[in-house]
Amino acid sequence: MKILFSPIGTTDPVRNCRDGACLHILRHYHPDKVVLYFTDEMEKRERNTHMYTLGIEHVQPGCPVESLYSGIVDAHLYDAYLHDLPGHVLKLHQTYPEAEILLNLSSGTPQIKVVLAIMSTEYAWCRGIQVASPEHRSNTNNIPVQDEEDVEEMLACNEDDEPDAPNRCEEPHLEILRFYREKYEIMSLVNQYEYMGAWAFCKGSHTISAQTKKLIQFAMYRSDLQTKAAQQIMRKYRGQALFPFEREGESLTEYLLTMQIHKEKKQYASFMVQISPFLYELFVTYAKMNLKIPLLNYREKVAGRRILRRQTLLQKPQGPELIAYLDHVWPQPFYDSELSFILLYQVFCFAEQFDGAKDAEKHHEFMTDPLMNSANPYMDKLRKLRNNTAHEIINVTEETIQKRTGLTPDDIMTSFWNLLSIIYGSPVNRQRMAYKRLNQWIGESLLTNL
Repeated sequence: MKILFSPIGTTDPVRNCRDGACLHILRHYHPDKVVLYFTDEMEKRERNTHMYTLGIEHVQPGCPVESLYSGIVDAHLYDAYLHDLPGHVLKLHQTYPEAEILLNLSSGTPQIKVVLAIMSTEYAWCRGIQVASPEHRSNTNNIPVQDEEDVEEMLACNEDDEPDAPNRCEEPHLEILRFYREKYEIMSLVNQYEYMGAWAFCKGSHTISAQTKKLIQFAMYRSDLQTKAAQQIMRKYRGQALFPFEREGESLTEYLLTMQIHKEKKQYASFMVQISPFLYELFVTYAKMNLKIPLLNYREKVAGRRILRRQTLLQKPQGPELIAYLDHVWPQPFYDSELSFILLYQVFCFAEQFDGAKDAEKHHEFMTDPLMNSANPYMDKLRKLRNNTAHEIINVTEETIQKRTGLTPDDIMTSFWNLLSIIYGSPVNRQRMAYKRLNQWIGESLLTNL
């Protein structure tokens, strides 16, 4: 079943002895039904002369016609059609879900034509049809249909009734409208860091460039911590190295970037759960780099776990002093334990007081970050909230984090980036904007690769 949805304009039903767009589509597509859409001005003409419905009867006798009177007076305003026009088309589809809706894109005001053109790119059940003027140029110089004109004579003199009259219908691809609709959808997803959704949307599109698809697929893999897959797509862009670090530096930076995404998206439960593994890996890396005590080498395998044993520590250089310190700062004496970020933190505090760092200046800088400063209670509060988040059903908001820890999510991220930069230097700071730059590149590629 085919249904023609046609606005009515001043070139309808006949102008200068030739079909207007509505009759011409009717003539060549033979729809099973016609739905006419009238503004207030066109409604008055129809009620006075019935020229539009009579025209349809002349071209395709017996074709059912439904008239929609919108009552719209300000026909030049886009917002006048905001809900009314799309609503009628959608309702028609709901009533006839198996029907193909033919949209007349050549009648009515420019505003109506744009709305229907957009709809024809959005819905598979719509087909947009344009009708060229007989002169194949603007026909604004031709005199439009007059109310007092004899309708029967007008229809009888229609040259498009001749068997050899040309078909002026065209089905435009509307690539520019489709492109800008897809661009809007893609950038809405990209700016929310929903790269998987953006990739699903664009990968089958023939209007989106290969370069844009490459950037989005790269972002999808990278944000999912599939770093190797992302690197297979590209390691550089516009001469910039996208992965300036190796091994631990790379994994820590990539992980911190995903934490930043969770913070930006206000997914604070995920953000809090990520704190423990990030701090643990960060502290292990720093301990290897700058602790005099080779704490990681003192661990022993016990039932598949790597345990730091009290008796072992007591036999190592600075071990007795470290044990005494831990016994003092913890509620209970230190006993055999796996390494954790909170244990490593206490070891760092010990190293600050008892000359336990290889590079004392770097260690002082590390420990003066607000998060690390032993005068602040932040670290233990972070641990408690993180554990609650991981093991209990709680709603974590920005207010929750600040109330429970004394830090905002921004404060936490600032400290994390600072600690990482102390270990790996200033190139870390450039990575903080990695996804902002990536989103910008995606947006630019959408415009420069048309």
